[in-house]
Amino acid sequence: MKLFDVYPLYNVTPVSAKGIVVTDDKGQDYLDFYGGHAVISIGHSHPHYVKRLKDQLDKIGFYSNAVQNPLQEELAEKLGRQSGCEDYNLFMCNSGAEANENALKMASFVTEKSKVIAFKNGFHGRTSAVVAATDNPSINAPINQQQKVNFLELNDIKGFENEIVKKNVCAVIIESIQGVGGLDEPTTEFFQKVASLCKENGVFLIADEVQCGF
Repeated sequence: MKLFDVYPLYNVTPVSAKGIVVTDDKGQDYLDFYGGHAVISIGHSHPHYVKRLKDQLDKIGFYSNAVQNPLQEELAEKLGRQSGCEDYNLFMCNSGAEANENALKMASFVTEKSKVIAFKNGFHGRTSAVVAATDNPSINAPINQQQKVNFLELNDIKGFENEIVKKNVCAVIIESIQGVGGLDEPTTEFFQKVASLCKENGVFLIADEVQCGF
């Protein structure tokens, strides 16, 4: 069985990494400014990171969410304290697509509506509803196109106002930085207006991939 062709691959095979340096199977070193979707921002093979993983694997590698997990509770408490969001609930999942998919589903459940506002040149993942909310025809199959999504221009306040007042929207999904789309950013004024209009109209605002430094 061969691997499914998802992306065209660079002819590089990393075999080890330390800090910001990645080494391939030919001994060539590369400086890694990527960080792996922000999951390895502390650098490769950081000793604290490696120790915590090894210590946990020596005890237990995995179990279902149907039992108590003090580590999850500890993480929720720390994130709440550092972000100032102690009164919120934390839903942990495996990917940004999964987080966005569940956020859209929750918005639709609560509002009993199905239309979504998204923005041109955005990218929100490769699962069903978030593909529909992603402005890329090449990844939208007919099954995704059944979703009701209106794509607006980023920073078009008037266009957004005209759509949000129609009272048929369950959620607005927006990136703080359109990474895949080319590092486009909404203005502060636009973000603030979107947030206030969502509150006024009872619409969920989904902030996709909040880049934070805390």
